[in-house]
Amino acid sequence: MKSKGAFDQFAPAILKIYHRDKEAFWAAVMAPFLANQVSIFQWWDHLKVDLPLLNAFKGLDKDAQQTLKEFSAPLGFDLTTWKSNRMQYFKDAYPVFAFLAVWMDEEGLHELVDQFGAILQAGVYAVAGYGILDENVDSNHPSPVEILTAQALLAEYETLALTVFGVTPVNLQIMHKMRTLFLRAEITEKFKRGKASPYVLDRPEDLGGKGANSVAPFMLSLERLGKADQIDDYWQVFLLFGAAIQMIDDWQDLEKDLVDGHYSYVTLGHEDLLKGKDTRKIARVLKADKAHMRETYQRSKEMIAKARAILTRLDDHYLFRLVDVTELRLENYFDKELK
Repeated sequence: MKSKGAFDQFAPAILKIYHRDKEAFWAAVMAPFLANQVSIFQWWDHLKVDLPLLNAFKGLDKDAQQTLKEFSAPLGFDLTTWKSNRMQYFKDAYPVFAFLAVWMDEEGLHELVDQFGAILQAGVYAVAGYGILDENVDSNHPSPVEILTAQALLAEYETLALTVFGVTPVNLQIMHKMRTLFLRAEITEKFKRGKASPYVLDRPEDLGGKGANSVAPFMLSLERLGKADQIDDYWQVFLLFGAAIQMIDDWQDLEKDLVDGHYSYVTLGHEDLLKGKDTRKIARVLKADKAHMRETYQRSKEMIAKARAILTRLDDHYLFRLVDVTELRLENYFDKELK
């Protein structure tokens, strides 16, 4: 792997901020979701952490673009110019990468922290590969070149990830499971496109399946920690709070999904309404059904509670923070929508 300045410097920069004042670090991470509760007197304390955090993220976009340019150049094109290469997905993953660095450090996985630049590079391949594939299978005019390139990116991602975390039977099985969960969710969604929702009411946690690749580094760390027997429990935690995030995204993307013929979890129970042609009106009517929205909020809260219960049993004190941030995001969104 060629050296990438921002990638290589990211984990050290995050950990320097974190170790300086851990509680201030977490307060800054959670501040956007507590905007209505932060007083002017607390603003300066957050600023002292927020600016260094923002600086730690500087350059990641440039390194990500350079990684993809170098990957595609031998193929004769620049995939960074493709609309299907949604860099926003990588930006959305920045907080997860920051938390991963902190979690690895707290768990004593210092040899993995030292290779965090390679972990970020693998993440770029994964985000680009899955994103380009998803965009094309959603399209009425998919590109064979882009679909094949996505497969090449995913092969690069899995090879680099296993190089970092180790090629073991357990890690091979984890990679297979993460890939299969995503593909199964996508296949079911595409098969039912324009027909019905791929989800069922009493299994909202299935919403978390498409985010499997984003938590793969956490899962691949478990064998190194001697926690291979807890892989299924940890996956259930990620599935639950990932589904809560997806529930928010389903509401936010409702009209776009309806235009594309995708019926999500939030459309369940409204099949008659979906027969209409005016997608904007359908989305407006669904969002006006506050009782239905409140029910999806309650199911999301229940999933958060289940995730916390599993972490309590596992005696994992650090992943609680990620669940806390997820719950704050949940509360922030539904507080506004249910007013």
